[in-house]
Amino acid sequence: MLAMWLCLIAIVVSIVIGWKFKQNTGIIAMVCAFVIGIGVMGMKAGDIINFWPTTIVFYLISISLFFTYANDNGTMDVLGHKILYALNGNAKLIPLAIFLVSLVVGGLGAGASTPVIVGPFLFLIGLSANVNPVLIAVCIGYGNTIGSGNIYNGYGGMISKSLIEACNYSASEVNAAGNFVWLNSCIAFILSVVIFYIFYKGYKAKRVAVEKPEAFNPLQKKTMVIVLIAFAFMVVPALLNAWVKNDVVAAVANFCQPQVIMFIGALVCVLMKIGDEKKVIKSIPINTIVMIVGVYTLICVAKEAGLVDAMASLLSGTIPKFLVPAFLILFAAFLSFFSSCTSTVMPLMYPLVPGLAASLGLNPVMLFACIYIGGLSTAMSPFSTGGALTIASCADKDVKENVLPNGMIVASLVIPLICAVLATIGVFSFFHI
Repeated sequence: MLAMWLCLIAIVVSIVIGWKFKQNTGIIAMVCAFVIGIGVMGMKAGDIINFWPTTIVFYLISISLFFTYANDNGTMDVLGHKILYALNGNAKLIPLAIFLVSLVVGGLGAGASTPVIVGPFLFLIGLSANVNPVLIAVCIGYGNTIGSGNIYNGYGGMISKSLIEACNYSASEVNAAGNFVWLNSCIAFILSVVIFYIFYKGYKAKRVAVEKPEAFNPLQKKTMVIVLIAFAFMVVPALLNAWVKNDVVAAVANFCQPQVIMFIGALVCVLMKIGDEKKVIKSIPINTIVMIVGVYTLICVAKEAGLVDAMASLLSGTIPKFLVPAFLILFAAFLSFFSSCTSTVMPLMYPLVPGLAASLGLNPVMLFACIYIGGLSTAMSPFSTGGALTIASCADKDVKENVLPNGMIVASLVIPLICAVLATIGVFSFFHI
């Protein structure tokens, strides 16, 4: 029990120190994991190192290697401009366009980099049409969240899928659960964006002139072809394997795993001289990887100390059954307000699901979805990576300093409440594995 409480304190201290002093939370968490695991629990250093989430780290490296080529040569930027130009300056649709551009760019693998890639010109266009800057930020943030939630090449979706797999579900159950969690998050965040669109009167935005975007240059055309082919190889075999029971299809689907295809795609980019390989390798998000490894390892030590059993007992014995989904959302939202959903909240709370589902008779997909949605519902927090990058991408100094921070804090408080209500009335209970 002492070790469990020390782990809990260490998790909070790591997050607070990391946020307050701008230090990598993962390094602090890793030190705490070694001190508590070896000094208090009598574990060996090798046992703690074995907790490292190699699958998640491999995903992050493969995503960065492949999609950085498209980011660096401007392919994503031109794609975003083309989507906006297709609206022909209809300002009422600009929030929708901002949402869709962020969704597409995030869905194609940009992940946490999406606000940096598309934010500057999306804010410029939105503000010129008098679209409320908080609405612009919400559309960027949750468009990217939905796009990145797909389980085939999305940053958040693939991490979610790998954590569900770690809960010892079968391969077919993992794929189904991953897709259903994503569908539930689409419902929650699309509804949230619509509510903010109505509240901030996006339908009253003025018409704005949008210049015709540049055509894809030859290098960008090659990049788009490679990205689309890679996306097809990641998605189509997996979908066929879900519907067609055939050994050949299963073998192809087994080979066409996202991390495999993205490494092949990165090699193709190198051979076709799409970008500078050395520059791309330097772009691998080491800070993010260290944070995820450190926090995940500390959480695994906490699990060994009995944290999962203690939380399961609290949820199954103290909180009324019908409030458990809402509690999961609000608790996940609280944890991720100052930290990362993918590196902190999901690794901590996903292992609770099998036990809770069994003891309370609740749908495990719904429980996974509540944790995922709750953790990402505070994606607009200025203290989180996504929120900070979104604010930084706005070129208007007054808006950046005086409007966005407070407005995005409000959004990060309101959206979890919307999601908690949806969970309580059973919106996330339609899908099963």
